[in-house]
Amino acid sequence: MKKIFISIFVMFLTIIILSGCYDFGSSLGNNKSTSNSSLNYPNFNSEQIDTNNIKSYKDLVATCKPAVVGIAAINGRYQSIGTGVCIKNGAYILTNNHVVEDGNVINLYLSDGKTANASIVWRDTSSDLAMLKSSVNIPYLPVAANGSYQSGDEVVAIGTPLDLAFKHSATKGIISATNRTISVDNDYGETALYNLIQHDASINPGNSGGPLINMNGEVIGINTVKVTDAEGMGFAIPVDTFKPVIEKVSQTGSFETSYIGVFGYDNQLKNIGKLADGFYIESVAKNSPAERAGLKKGDIITKIDEQEIKFARELKSELYYHNIGDVVRLTIKNGDDTRIEEIKLEKHPYSFTLPKTIQPVIEK
Repeated sequence: MKKIFISIFVMFLTIIILSGCYDFGSSLGNNKSTSNSSLNYPNFNSEQIDTNNIKSYKDLVATCKPAVVGIAAINGRYQSIGTGVCIKNGAYILTNNHVVEDGNVINLYLSDGKTANASIVWRDTSSDLAMLKSSVNIPYLPVAANGSYQSGDEVVAIGTPLDLAFKHSATKGIISATNRTISVDNDYGETALYNLIQHDASINPGNSGGPLINMNGEVIGINTVKVTDAEGMGFAIPVDTFKPVIEKVSQTGSFETSYIGVFGYDNQLKNIGKLADGFYIESVAKNSPAERAGLKKGDIITKIDEQEIKFARELKSELYYHNIGDVVRLTIKNGDDTRIEEIKLEKHPYSFTLPKTIQPVIEK
């Protein structure tokens, strides 16, 4: 099981990434759901699930389950277990990057007991998100409006805790807090997950990539990590972060993540002095567009072009609206000085490259 370390404010807590990783060795030969499929899956005309008649938790779970899938990402003798949710017309599924990043074959387990394959069409290590294209049609859930959730709201998590035997398990809780930022050290260096939703619905390894749903049946977040040193501290990536990607992937079938190469915070998480708003740069990646433009620790990004940046999450979202090769104008403040820097967006050094085919697992 992968473990990483995070810091929330000044506390240091151990968290666990919520996918299960198993060596299934000799049982591999019994796996008949391997795929020779290419990325040319049909462009399904999916139906949005009608959530207007939800009156209870029972209604909520029964209504939303058809859009939720168990995921097994297979690589040789190993498989990573997680969850995904169909979130857009065309049978596009949102999940966590760490669930599928090492998979050569992606198997889906539907609520009606059927199985299907999926292809990765986009993934981003820095936001721990990925989008899949299903080989079969799946109804999709509506996405909540930006900022439509707050502390105290009731929520439900649906996922695949621990093992595929427990797929489509549902738990309930409340939103404990919003706008939590976690700094993460992983195989690709330091990154951050911004504006996370903290909640106390029970989640476990295997819940990764599963939806956090409000009482209207709308997806408000994607579950990603939990704190192992405490009870009832789970975190979900909010809908605000991934909406631009959902739209671009559903329109074009793929998306490449742009990159400037900065790591930092906003004023809600780090006191950056008199300035109330902006993205405070804590570090700049070597050989990145930001380094070449002269950005440094202590600089504060307050605008991309004419779009104001008040919170760290807004920097990530605005970059999702741009394409690789775009030139953006950053307004930078440092003390009493203000300057404009033009930066040409580049492909993220760990960005996913769309393969021509998904290779089948080799049975032994």
